Amino acid sequence: MQTKKMIAYTSTLLVSLALVLGGCGNSGGNGAGTAPDTSTDTPKNNEQNKNASEESDKPVTLTAFLFNMDKRQALEETFKKFTEENPNITVDLLVNDQDYYTVLKTKIASNDMPDIVMGEYGDLLELGQAGHILDLAGDTYINNFSEQIRSQMTTPDGNVYGIPLDISGMGIYYNKDLFKQAGIDSFPKTQSEMLAAIDKLKANNITPFGLAVADGWTLAHSLFTTIAGTSDDVKSLAEEAKTGKPIASDRLTAGFKTLDMMYGNADPQAASNNYNASLSLLAQGKVAMLQQGYWAYSSIMDINPDVNLGFGAIPYSDNADETRLGVNINVSYAIAAKSAHQEAAKKLFDWLTTKEGNAIANNNMKQIPVIEGAEVTSNPIADDILSYVNAQKVVPWSQVLMNGSTRVEAESIMQSYFFKKKSADEVISEIAASWAKK
Repeated sequence: MQTKKMIAYTSTLLVSLALVLGGCGNSGGNGAGTAPDTSTDTPKNNEQNKNASEESDKPVTLTAFLFNMDKRQALEETFKKFTEENPNITVDLLVNDQDYYTVLKTKIASNDMPDIVMGEYGDLLELGQAGHILDLAGDTYINNFSEQIRSQMTTPDGNVYGIPLDISGMGIYYNKDLFKQAGIDSFPKTQSEMLAAIDKLKANNITPFGLAVADGWTLAHSLFTTIAGTSDDVKSLAEEAKTGKPIASDRLTAGFKTLDMMYGNADPQAASNNYNASLSLLAQGKVAMLQQGYWAYSSIMDINPDVNLGFGAIPYSDNADETRLGVNINVSYAIAAKSAHQEAAKKLFDWLTTKEGNAIANNNMKQIPVIEGAEVTSNPIADDILSYVNAQKVVPWSQVLMNGSTRVEAESIMQSYFFKKKSADEVISEIAASWAKK
C-alpha cells in the first residue's frame, strides 16, 4: 500500500507557474499586484455592513449551479463542512454537465439566476461585462491568493469575476502495468515515440486509447490542447484570434497527427462512449491511455483504486523540447449580481480561500490547491503534474481564453472530425471564425 504523504502549494510552485502562465487573461497585470482599497468608512458601506449583520442572523440557502458532475459529492461534503462552521448558511447544488451554458442563459433571461455559478475565465468575463455577476476585486479574501494567481483571475480592466479553488492539468493518463506488459519503458515525448508505443500495445492485443465521442466536450478538449501545445504564446494567439486573425500554422497542422493517432487507435465503442464509460475503460485496464484532465482522477480511482496510472504531456511534434503539459487555474466560481444573498456567498468564498477551507475542498475533490500553504494528500498524478510545473514544461490552456459558445461549437466540429466529415484545415478555420465572434 502506498504511504500517504502531504503536498503543500508553496511559493516555489507559484513562481514556476508564473513564469509560464503569467498574464493569462491579463494584458498588463492591472489590479493584480496591488491590494484593492477595502475601506468601509462611507455611510453607504456602513449601511451595507449593518444589512449584512442582520442577514447573518437569518437562515440562508445559497443555490450553486455547476457543471462538474463528477465533483458533486466532493463539493457537497465541502459545503456541509462550511455549514458546520456557519450554521445559518446552507448550499444547495444544481448540476448540469450537458448544456450548462444554454441553461444558464435561459435562467438569466427568465430572471432566475442562481446565487453562485461557475465558468472559465472567458465565460465569466462575458457575464461580468454584461452585468450578470459581481466584480470581486475589492473583496478582502481576494488577497488570500498569491499575486501570480491573481494575475490569472484579473481582467485587463482590473476586475475579478470569480475565484478558482484549484490548479489542474490536462494530458494523457496511461496504465503503467499495460505499458510494462507491452515493453514500453516511459511515456512518449514525441509523435514518433507515441506511434511506436501504439504499435507495441497493439502487438500485445492492448487497445491504445479510450475516447468519449458521445460527450463532445471531451473531443473539444483534445482540440484545445492541440492549439495550446503547438503555440509558443497562447495568450498572444488568443488576442489575435479575437481580432479575426487566422490561427493556422504548420505546427498546428502537424499537431493533428497526434489527434489522428488517438482517434484512429481507440476502442471499438468509442463512437457511443460517454465520459463515464471512457473512465471505466481506463480504470479497468481495457485501454492503455486516455486524454483527460486531473479532475477525472478521483472518479477513476473510485472505479478501481488499485489501477497503476501515470500522467504525461501530449506530444505534438518530433521535438521533445516542445512537449509541455497543459496547466492552469481551474474553473472559477462567481456570485450573481442579482443574488439576494451576496454577503452569505462572499462568506462562503472567504472560507474557501483560507488554507483550511481550500485544503478541505481539495482533499475532497482530490485536486491541487490554489491557496499557498493549503495541504492535501498527495498522489502519483498530482506528483506527475507538479514535476512538469517544477521543470517549467507547462503551457496555459487555450479554452479559458474563449467564450462558452466557442467551446460548445468546438464539440460538434470535433465530432465531425472524428467521423471524417471535416479536415484538419476545416477544423482550424472554423474554430478561428468562432473565436473571432463578438
